[in-house]
Amino acid sequence: MATKIDEMVDGVKVRNRSHAIETLVTDSLDLSQIKQAVILAGGQQAPKRIPGLQKMLSTLQQSGIFDIIIAVGYLGEKIRQEIGTGEELGLKITYSESELGTGGALAQLKSKLKRTFLVVNIERPVDINLKNLLKFHRAHQPLITIATPSLRELQGVYVVEPKLLASIPSGFCMLEDTVFDEMTRQGKLLFYPILTDHK
Repeated sequence: MATKIDEMVDGVKVRNRSHAIETLVTDSLDLSQIKQAVILAGGQQAPKRIPGLQKMLSTLQQSGIFDIIIAVGYLGEKIRQEIGTGEELGLKITYSESELGTGGALAQLKSKLKRTFLVVNIERPVDINLKNLLKFHRAHQPLITIATPSLRELQGVYVVEPKLLASIPSGFCMLEDTVFDEMTRQGKLLFYPILTDHK
């Protein structure tokens, strides 16, 4: 640990050992506030993205997020067979079936999502530093922060506050087409500058 602390000190971003320890504690507290992640794995192409899903599960595990809900569609059984319960990674993976779009899939999980949580849309896998993403979200306090390489498709990793779920209409709903527009109009959605993200 002492070696890691000394390696962090660069005299600029981290001024001294005390500052390095403070940074480590802050990083730990930031991620400890997120306990759950929802992975949106519906759609016809979902089984083809299993390798990306497995990589994201590893990233979540390394970040201390162990409670994972995978929202699947009609091809969900194939994903269940490939991914399993997550026990070998120390994860608790449960599955939720929905044919109601990305928004509808989240809406039916309202009772399980009571604190800030992550959403991962595997249609557009992104390689991201979750600590930096959460720091950005905490600093600006929107209802949702979107980390995506495409402002047109709006798929990637989201940090979501539970209050957002009340904005999802009943029935079939795509977050990207309805909820995100409304949150943008209300000034409650922010984009994370993913191109400048560093690990």
